[in-house]
Amino acid sequence: MFPGAGYPRTGTYSLKNALQILGYKCYHFEDIFTTPGHAQIWCDYIENKVESGPPLSKLLAGYDAVVDFPHALYYSELRALCPDAAVLLTKRDPELWVNSMTHLLETGNTVRRYKWILKYFLTNQLGQYIVIGDFIHKKAFGEMSRKELVESYNSHNKLLESDPGVTVMDPKEGWQKLCAVLKVDIPDTPYPHLNSKAGLLKMHLMKNIIKCTFFWYILPLCGIILAFYKLF
Repeated sequence: MFPGAGYPRTGTYSLKNALQILGYKCYHFEDIFTTPGHAQIWCDYIENKVESGPPLSKLLAGYDAVVDFPHALYYSELRALCPDAAVLLTKRDPELWVNSMTHLLETGNTVRRYKWILKYFLTNQLGQYIVIGDFIHKKAFGEMSRKELVESYNSHNKLLESDPGVTVMDPKEGWQKLCAVLKVDIPDTPYPHLNSKAGLLKMHLMKNIIKCTFFWYILPLCGIILAFYKLF
């Protein structure tokens, strides 16, 4: 198992795709929802339906790499599962990271703000997405200020950098650093740089769509239902 220990918005999605190009089967946050049963396993753990921690060995069975949250929050457990594995810590400039992470957190906050009404319009999978996203947000960041986010990010990186088994990688280093860590040849294809500016735009649009849906459709609908109820 090859674990990636970097925070979200440090090139983890690009790293997943790079590992897949190299032949690895890599587990990422999105795989929770594309792998049958995995979202429910996380929800059962989050909602205290199981006594122990998340069953990482079960969730990661059949995979040979894992990156991104929530698994990076369980770095110690991952190290126990694969004590001899090389670990890659993706990181970027703290100010660039916090700008990107703030957009992600604001989108999550918008969803949580309206989840009490959104739950009536969501599919089961989207409901699970909110539960898991809310858990990750609280476990990793809580209600941190911008300054506290940077401090948390720097503390996480500093702690892992003290581990001799961890190699630090800036996404800009691409194949050269990754292939050196894995001791494989550099492939004849560009390193994937995904989920950057386009990802931020997508989050911004999602946040505003939710707000518009709430104020222009859901609230008026609730008002009509209430008026109809009082009338009769």
